[in-house]
Amino acid sequence: MSKPTAEHLEYNREGDSEERKVPSPFVNEDVSNLKTRNGIVLMPQPSSDPADPLNWSSFRKHMAMATISYLAFVCYMAVTALVPGTLALARTFDVPKATAVYLGNTPVALYAIGPFLWSPLSHFFGRRPVLLVSNIIAIVGTIVVASAQSYGACMVGRVIQGLGGCSFWGLGPASIGDIFFRHEKGKKIGTSTLAIVVAPFAGGIIGGAIINNPSLGWRWSQWISLILIAIGFVLQIFFVPETIYIRSTTAAPSDFQRGRMGSIWAQYGIRIPKRDESRRHSFFWVFSHPFMMFKHPAVLLSSFWFGIAYMLHVGITAEIPLLFSPAPYNFTPLDVGLSAFSGLIGALLGEAFAGPAIDLIAKRALKSGKEWQPEMRMKAIWPALITAPLGLIMFGVSIEFGRAWATPLVGQGVYIFGIEVATTVIQTYLLESYAAQGPEATLVFNLFRNLLSYTTPFFTPIMLESIGGGATFGIFAVLIVVFFPVTIGVLMRRGKEIREWSGDPGWSRD
Repeated sequence: MSKPTAEHLEYNREGDSEERKVPSPFVNEDVSNLKTRNGIVLMPQPSSDPADPLNWSSFRKHMAMATISYLAFVCYMAVTALVPGTLALARTFDVPKATAVYLGNTPVALYAIGPFLWSPLSHFFGRRPVLLVSNIIAIVGTIVVASAQSYGACMVGRVIQGLGGCSFWGLGPASIGDIFFRHEKGKKIGTSTLAIVVAPFAGGIIGGAIINNPSLGWRWSQWISLILIAIGFVLQIFFVPETIYIRSTTAAPSDFQRGRMGSIWAQYGIRIPKRDESRRHSFFWVFSHPFMMFKHPAVLLSSFWFGIAYMLHVGITAEIPLLFSPAPYNFTPLDVGLSAFSGLIGALLGEAFAGPAIDLIAKRALKSGKEWQPEMRMKAIWPALITAPLGLIMFGVSIEFGRAWATPLVGQGVYIFGIEVATTVIQTYLLESYAAQGPEATLVFNLFRNLLSYTTPFFTPIMLESIGGGATFGIFAVLIVVFFPVTIGVLMRRGKEIREWSGDPGWSRD
C-alpha cells in the first residue's frame, strides 16, 4: 500500500484498517508522520518544543483556562454586582433612578471598545503582560467605585473598571484557543463563554445579598469584588504563562523561549513574541486590521445577528430593579439579586448542551471522512432560535399582564439558555473559519454584542411606558427571528461559498 496522503489515512483503532478520507489542510501532502489522537489528526500540528502550549500537560492547560475564565467571570461580576443597588445609588448620589441605571450599563460600552486596545498590545508584548496590566487597571477602577463620594467619581471608576476587565473577554477565547486542538476547542471555549454569560447573574445574586445587608451596603459589593479580582491576579502570576507561540520554520525553539526580553523579565514569564522580519507589523497595522474583518460576511452576519439576539440581556438586567421593586412584586435588593438565579440556570443548561453538541458534530465529521466545513457547527444553533425569542415573549407578556414573579423569571432563564447556545456556537464558528485572524474576529463579535446591548437601557424604559412589556419584548423577539434567515441561515446554506467569495484575508498578525 502506498503512503497515505491527506486524502487517505489508515486507522488502527480496534482492528479497523479501513482507509478513510480525512479533512485536512495538508492537501496532497504525506501525512504518515502527522500526529493523531484517538483516530483524529491533531490540528494544528504541535511542534516538538516543550514551550509550545499545545504540548503543555493537561493540568497546565486547564489551570490556565480556569484562571482566564475565572477572571472573565469576577471582572464582569464586579460590574453587575452594583445593579441591585440602583435605588441605593440614586439615594446616595441624589440623582434620579433612571440616571443611576447608567452606572450599571456604562462598563458594557468599554467591553465593546476596550478590546480594540488590548488586542494589538498583546500582539507586541504577549498575552501575559497585557492581561496582568489590565487586571491592575480593573483593581484600580474597583477601588475608585467603592470609595466614590460623587456620581461623577463613581462613573469614572466604572469606566476604568470596564476598561481593565474587558481584556479577559477580548483575549480570553483567543488565549484558550492557543492551547487546545481543533476538536477540543468547542467545549473549552464554551467554558470561557459560560463564565461570561453567567457572570451578570452571579454578580446580581452576590451583589443583592451584600447590598441588602444594612451593615455592608452597595460599597461592599465592590470591596468584595476587589478581593476576588486580586485573587485572580495572584493566580495569573502562577498559572497563566505566555500562550502565544510562533511556529516558524526559521526560528529555533530557544528563540521563542528567550523572546526579546532580558533574562530578568523572562523569570517572570514575560516574553515578547519574536517573529520573523516578514511577520512584524506596526502598531497601526495591528490596530486597524480588526476593522478589515467587516468585509467578510461570515464575520459580519453572524456577529450582527448575535448582537440583535443579545441586546435584551443587559436590558433585562438593568430593568429588573426598576420593574420588581414597586408593587405588586415589592422586591428588596436581595430579592432582585436572587432573581438572577433564573438566568444562571439557563446559562448552565445552555452550555451543558452547546459545548458537547458542537464537539460531537466535529468528531463525527472527522471520523466519518466528511469534508470538514466550519458551518457544520451551526447545526447546534437551532435551539437558540426557538428559546431566545420565546423567553423574551414570556418575560414581556408576564410583566404586563401577570402578577406572579415566577413567570417572567422563567422567561428570562429560557432566553439566556438560547443566548448561551448561540454564544458558544458562533464564537467557535468564527475562530474555526478564521483561525489566523481569531483575535480580530472575536473583537468584531464582542463589539456587536456589547455595543448593541449597551444602548438598551436608554430606550427600553421609554418603550415599556409607551407600549407595555408584551409589545416591547415581542418586538425584539421578532427581530431575532426575522434576521436569522438572512444572516445565520445564509451562512448555514452558503457559508463555504461566501467565505470563498470574500477570500482569505491574506494576512495574519502572527
